[in-house]
Amino acid sequence: MRGIYLSQDLTHAFGISEKINQQITEFEKNGYQVAKQINPQRNLFHLARNLVPFFSEQYFYTKDLPWQNYDFAYIRKGAVLDKSVINLVKKAKAVNPKIKLILEVPTYPYLDEFKGLVKLDIMLKEKRWTKALSRYIDRIVTYSDDQKIFDIPCINISNAYDFAALDFSNRHKQASINLLGVATLCFYHGYDRIIEGLRNYYQNPDQPIKVTFTLVGDGPVLKDYKKMVTEYQLEDVVFLQGRKQLSELAPYYTAADIGVDSLARHRSGVSYNSSLKGKEYLAKGLPIISGVKTDLDERNLPFYYRVPSDETPVDIKAVVEWYEKLLQTSTKAQLAAIIFNYGEANFTFSTTFAPVIDYLKGVLYD
Repeated sequence: MRGIYLSQDLTHAFGISEKINQQITEFEKNGYQVAKQINPQRNLFHLARNLVPFFSEQYFYTKDLPWQNYDFAYIRKGAVLDKSVINLVKKAKAVNPKIKLILEVPTYPYLDEFKGLVKLDIMLKEKRWTKALSRYIDRIVTYSDDQKIFDIPCINISNAYDFAALDFSNRHKQASINLLGVATLCFYHGYDRIIEGLRNYYQNPDQPIKVTFTLVGDGPVLKDYKKMVTEYQLEDVVFLQGRKQLSELAPYYTAADIGVDSLARHRSGVSYNSSLKGKEYLAKGLPIISGVKTDLDERNLPFYYRVPSDETPVDIKAVVEWYEKLLQTSTKAQLAAIIFNYGEANFTFSTTFAPVIDYLKGVLYD
């Protein structure tokens, strides 16, 4: 059996590029030969010269492909589903009516992640073109809990991570509790809720336990965080490190006690999210704080802490009490190993991508 994997060029986003490679590996491990077609990243909107969205083709510029040679195509959605996507899948089905077309939608819903003219441009395109998707797409792969998207049945999966073995013996309880966030900083990450929470926490200058927050990453809201830290005089407990290379991250994970996942997905209209960052924290042996329902919520995990999906500051005192309770029954090194082992047992690519493999086995071999 043969397939093709289609995506935009995402080499600038290492985590996503690695996920694509791992998914292709899973196909190959299960006996599929998979070609890889990566489209060059283009300036997505060109709004200065293109304010008529219905006829622009800004996503796929793929030349004619030998669709007759493939049993399936796995298409990773970019920022916009426009006419070019419809043309692509329409041509595939015309050339090869038996081909199975799977569309991965990494985040859903996603329109509220954009603002202004960009959001309007995407909305107009998708209002026009997504109605036709159900004629051609057989399944949508989603990390949400939706059963249908664009009136197409979903395959629900979780994000995964490559759980490389780590030595946790150097993890020891520290005098302070150190929170860590690693992300491309967007408004929906909501790390301002941690900063606001620390401001409230230190209203009492005699707190028995010092809590710090290290934020690694760059993005549109970094300047806002810097302003807050200065205004609240939190420079000695909030450390904004900016963008770091992947090779530079290990010391931050080693020094951290807790990984902070997205805290404001409600701002972008998302109520459920299988977080890739959360899986990375598991792989680093870190307890997790999240502000959105994830695939960890209903598992009754002591090392997973949910805060409300709203605009309230994070209650740092409650976080301290939760973390201290974790260390009553385990050392920090033992806790890290427990978290890693759980993640490895449940969120490897072989485990989470199995529903996609199972679907193809069912429709291609019957």
